[in-house]
Amino acid sequence: MLEERSGDALDQPVAYTNSTGTRFETPLRDRCRDVVNHGTHHRAQIALVLREADGAPPPTDAIFFVRDA
Repeated sequence: MLEERSGDALDQPVAYTNSTGTRFETPLRDRCRDVVNHGTHHRAQIALVLREADGAPPPTDAIFFVRDA
């Protein structure tokens, strides 16, 4: 998807509504960056919960699954 868009297209605003019903317009470039970082946030949360329960979190980085394939 990103390869099909020029730099200018990535700067165009994308309208969306968040989970609380608030509407935003944010450049596509920033939304794509957020998708990547948001996954990192949740993987860290999962690892923390497992460590607090005296568990060892499994690998959750995407590269682990790509390399294993």
